[in-house]
Amino acid sequence: MRDKEASMPDVTNFTYKLDGRVVATNDPIISGREVRALGGLDPASDYILIQIADRTSRSIGLEEAIDLREMPDCEFLSFAGDRAFSFTINERGWEWGSATISAADIYRYASIDEDLELILDSAGDTVIPADGAVTLGGQGVERIRSHEAKTVVIKVNGRSRTVPRRKHSYREIALLAYPDANFEKFKYTITYLKGVHGAEGDLVEGENIEVKNGMVFNVRRSDKS
Repeated sequence: MRDKEASMPDVTNFTYKLDGRVVATNDPIISGREVRALGGLDPASDYILIQIADRTSRSIGLEEAIDLREMPDCEFLSFAGDRAFSFTINERGWEWGSATISAADIYRYASIDEDLELILDSAGDTVIPADGAVTLGGQGVERIRSHEAKTVVIKVNGRSRTVPRRKHSYREIALLAYPDANFEKFKYTITYLKGVHGAEGDLVEGENIEVKNGMVFNVRRSDKS
């Protein structure tokens, strides 16, 4: 029994992610074609394969060898098509399998803090909306960079408001909900969610609060009498 066990091969499972799914293989070195095939992408030549690395990405050819032992957290994205698009994010080279890339994917795959603002250099330092996208494949290489935003978008009573990135007072938030606020006649009850570090609570008269993108305020007015 011991001899039989000793003669059995030492099989180790290697895994990678493809389009968010975990794929397993017993081969430590596989080709770009095999990555596609194991993920059900058939025929393999119909798909562009993009490898996500440390704040960068690159296209993987059909016969290119990938050593999974050197990349324990290997992640790939697939795109139907035959062209990869080149651009940069914070001066790091990127390739993508679609003619557009959403701001959400830039934040996610480039590991950019969502409180930072995305800028498109080639469009005269245009701000890329958080729910927007960048069109690739034009003349020249698109250059995207991130920096600290001067404004943030918050929600006050369900409505989006763009405000300066700084601390805001109780009265400033109340005025966003009720531009005609009368603090002598009415009482304003303010609660907030999704604050800095996930904070939530109440904002009262005399207090200031740091705001961030996606922060939610609910303001209710009642008669003091």
